[in-house]
Amino acid sequence: MPATVPHQLYTADDLLGGFNPWDPMGFTLSRDFAIYREFASDGGPLPTSLAIRAAQAAHDAAIADALRVFLKTVQRPLVGVMGGHSLPRNHKAYAAIAHLARDLARQHFLLVTGGGPGVMEAAHLGVAFSSFDSAGPLDEAIGLISAAPKAPFLDDLFNDDWTIKKDKLGAIDEARNWLKTAVEVRAKAPSILPVSLAIPTWLYGAEPTMPFATHYAKYFQNSLREEALVNNSRAGIIYGRGGGGTMREIYQDVERNYYAKTLDEVTPMIFFDGDKYWETDPILSETQAATPGINVHPTIRPILSFGLVSEKRPKGDVEACLDEKLLFTTDHASIITVLRGHEKTSQRNLTFALAAEPLKIGTLRMNRR
Repeated sequence: MPATVPHQLYTADDLLGGFNPWDPMGFTLSRDFAIYREFASDGGPLPTSLAIRAAQAAHDAAIADALRVFLKTVQRPLVGVMGGHSLPRNHKAYAAIAHLARDLARQHFLLVTGGGPGVMEAAHLGVAFSSFDSAGPLDEAIGLISAAPKAPFLDDLFNDDWTIKKDKLGAIDEARNWLKTAVEVRAKAPSILPVSLAIPTWLYGAEPTMPFATHYAKYFQNSLREEALVNNSRAGIIYGRGGGGTMREIYQDVERNYYAKTLDEVTPMIFFDGDKYWETDPILSETQAATPGINVHPTIRPILSFGLVSEKRPKGDVEACLDEKLLFTTDHASIITVLRGHEKTSQRNLTFALAAEPLKIGTLRMNRR
């Protein structure tokens, strides 16, 4: 059976309680991993009984309500940061995301991610060190955390009796060291962290939970988590480099914007990468990408133009809207400007959502034509 029904969002201490940084199996001793192991043994995304399915649903409903209470209390413009879990900590794109997140947090935006490693961790790391006047402590933190650059691949961990497979023990120890390094860096941040929100899922429960967010809305059902990520990121979404999961989130966002009732309600989509990852076709060798990239630039704008102009809006108005809100940039000032420009609309729509008045939100799918 899943975790008990929570009365509030999780903290890092809630999830990582029991973790032993010195035990080679210490990664598996956390509450978070124990819940993941039970989730997997209960059938994962296909629960083995109605009772298990009902218990998971009760848990996720409680998390959704706790998330509503949290957002109503915090009352800040939300900005989503999406991107891949495999981005190494010692990659320049990791540092770039962390520095952008620091600047956004200092502008009073509330950052929300999927709560995993890579781009997601980088965003929360930047927020965690945002209360320092200079970026020096963040640079120091990035240097320290880079000592354990990448979370290991942890799929297919279990034997039939749900013990860890022998050939996975090395990866489990790597995960322990990855998390140990993060916990040590967390200790160098202020004891009370600036607020940030992670929305992870036990569907990807083998991914280590990073310790830099203040609040974790962790779900069993990934579909609910994805909906929460996109729907709650109302001031805009920033896309760091990623793969298939990030692509799904991008086109969820495209769909919402496609059905916007007014151009004011089109949510900013910001593609952020110094190497133009989102504007580059990959160069492929026989077995891998010699030069990585996913070129979404030629597809997203035509899709949005088609959807928005089809509602008999002037083409010039649509193009001006997309010039403003569909950005491929690494310029922090430009990003802050476009997010600020959408802040009033985003806060209004968030108010409608928290008041259970979704029909007043023009980009909600139930309003689509």
